[in-house]
Amino acid sequence: MTKRLTFEPRKRLHQPAEFRAVRQRGNRLTDAYFSLSVLANHESHARLGLAIATRTFGTAVARNRIKRLARESFRLNQHDLPPVDVTVSARDAARVATLDDLRTSLEKHWKNITQRW
Repeated sequence: MTKRLTFEPRKRLHQPAEFRAVRQRGNRLTDAYFSLSVLANHESHARLGLAIATRTFGTAVARNRIKRLARESFRLNQHDLPPVDVTVSARDAARVATLDDLRTSLEKHWKNITQRW
């Protein structure tokens, strides 16, 4: 069976309560560019929530660029991840980082999640 690499709505966090639960009870993984909160879920797949602050990125163009990058990275790694909820927040250093640095950072986080959960 071929693995689908889509990013379906069921693989997203939608409700503020879901984001809050992950932020409050989840384990935090951080580096210079991103802060991730990870919490085991009762689904059969990983789910992603993005919390990219306006004060960190300012313009909608910059925020949307980082969100597209995070969604794409998750989409490509979703089948390797355990059933967890993940929220991704960008840190100040991500504003001036290259796309390659940001991709590498997210890849390291996905590998870390796979190994720890």
